[in-house]
Amino acid sequence: MAAETSEFTISNITDFHGYWEETKRVPGAAHLKCALDNAADGKTHIFTSAGDNIGASPFASKLLNDAPTLEILNLMNLQVSALGNHELDEGAEEFSTNVTKAAKFDYLAANAESVANTKDYVVKDLDGAKVAFVGTVTDDMPNLVNPKSIEGITWNNPVETTNKLADKLKKDGEADVVVALVHEGGIKAEEFSDAVDVAFLGHSHQVIAPAGEKPLLIQAGFYGNTLANVDFSFDRATKKLTVRNTELLDADAIRACDTPQPEIDAVVKDALEKAGAEGKKVIGRADEDLYKAGDKESQLNNYIAEATRRGVTNNSSVTADIGVMNAGGVRAEIESGDVTYEQAFSVQPFGGENTYVELKGSDVVAALEEQWRDDPERPMFPLGISDNVTYTYDPKAPVGSKITSVTVDGAPIDPDKTYVVAGSTFLLGGGDKFKAFTRGTAPANLGYVDLNALVEALNTGQKPRRSQSNVGVHLPTPLKAGEEATIELSSLLFDRGESATTVTATLGDAQADAPISPDTAGLTANEYGTATVKLTVPADLSGTQELRITTDAGTEATVPVEVAPAAEPAPNEPKPENPAASNEPKPAPAANGSSTSGIAWIVPVAIAGVFGLVNLLALLFPFAVDGVLGPVAKL
Repeated sequence: MAAETSEFTISNITDFHGYWEETKRVPGAAHLKCALDNAADGKTHIFTSAGDNIGASPFASKLLNDAPTLEILNLMNLQVSALGNHELDEGAEEFSTNVTKAAKFDYLAANAESVANTKDYVVKDLDGAKVAFVGTVTDDMPNLVNPKSIEGITWNNPVETTNKLADKLKKDGEADVVVALVHEGGIKAEEFSDAVDVAFLGHSHQVIAPAGEKPLLIQAGFYGNTLANVDFSFDRATKKLTVRNTELLDADAIRACDTPQPEIDAVVKDALEKAGAEGKKVIGRADEDLYKAGDKESQLNNYIAEATRRGVTNNSSVTADIGVMNAGGVRAEIESGDVTYEQAFSVQPFGGENTYVELKGSDVVAALEEQWRDDPERPMFPLGISDNVTYTYDPKAPVGSKITSVTVDGAPIDPDKTYVVAGSTFLLGGGDKFKAFTRGTAPANLGYVDLNALVEALNTGQKPRRSQSNVGVHLPTPLKAGEEATIELSSLLFDRGESATTVTATLGDAQADAPISPDTAGLTANEYGTATVKLTVPADLSGTQELRITTDAGTEATVPVEVAPAAEPAPNEPKPENPAASNEPKPAPAANGSSTSGIAWIVPVAIAGVFGLVNLLALLFPFAVDGVLGPVAKL
């Protein structure tokens, strides 16, 4: 190594969420520590995180207030981390008081004004190079954490904050290299200033490999399934930073590292023993697999919404009309068979509370509209909905105008009626940008833990909804009586598990069906399961009608449609605007539209007319007529 050259390695993880136990899904902390030791071997090395080290954790870590996770990260020699949104699941005060006390590493939150016991940045001497780490968190915090638990904190734009601070650090000579630890996904390299050399992202649970642009942009997945290692050289004379090597170790590569880690193993064993007895208790049974999904309808999200509706009804003074659940709050799936407390906990690990609000029907519809967003990164935030609610939407309508019908207990929703809506305090408080839920009464303070509703549902044998709660219906052309209509349908299937195969459309006394396609090519979020139905609209229909959509899995939805009346039959010959005078008799219109049948009845009418005229003349001029027609009468 030249005297003027610094060489160092930065390792990074993100969204660890306390997944230190080895399972089929994750390699676990012992294997991750082994991989980190290999990356650091013989090098100047620093281990970093882009946030969400704790929170939304598996059962054992959560039950023990994430203490085992912090202890394990300390043993891994984590030195610096961005603040993540889940660090504040229990509120800013809990984080600043207890989490930062247990963590032997620095938490950075430069864009938060302010979270106690955090820093904006730290500068580390890495083999003679002054390397600054700037940490920021998503500015969407009020929609991700219970707003009351972070009152008084201002969340600035993380990229703008990073750029401003990086420029200053370089200008003032405080840093040679600036590394951004940003707990936010979907950021492009070109958004950062030239002063930022490397950016490790988080939050969106994605793996992003470096593409060679500046700054170097990397994201290391989630749950310790990915480890990013970057080797750098820095010429202190020319101030040139060179990336010598980058690697993203996947779960298999991490798991393959099996050097014993007795200190880590001891913490894991102790934590599992402490949590095990309670967690292994069977609290209910699932008759079938219940799957989750973040961008489309899922069985488990609907199941929890129904459990919440029932739970709030059974644990308060109100009867909940509707239950809702945000997809982001469902963190694991349930396999068929006996379900333990630990498994149920892994589904809803936040320790939040369920509550209710009173909303007008129009506000419920507005909340359903808010599922669709003008966001190419995530255009859909699906809500779980209770079993008694079904709605339709037009997938090709603009955002904000998609909902076409909503039924509650089989009846159309009344926009002016007040409905009791049950859900989590997070969601009904406007979380995930569902602002329409805040238009009604303030959430009631029930002290009813959200996990309890799920446990009660499993314990009492609540059955999952097999049907879809929502169906996409699009009519490419207006409906017209007597003509064939094309009906484009979507959102007819769950993406996993048993589901429908055939859909039927009914309009008046007309009915037609079509097979459901599971092909997802070219579809946007929530459109899984499509079909095109051809149906001849009954000739006697007109005005507003109900189009009924059903499937062999039990889905039943109705949507009001407008039907144009059948066209009036056209006359045989157009009537001229200025008919010319004529002595010829004008034919009467044919009774059945046939010209030959018209002639058949015109002839006798004409003859009868002639004889009628003769009789009239006979009355007026009897002798003259008799003299003229007498010989004819004798023929």
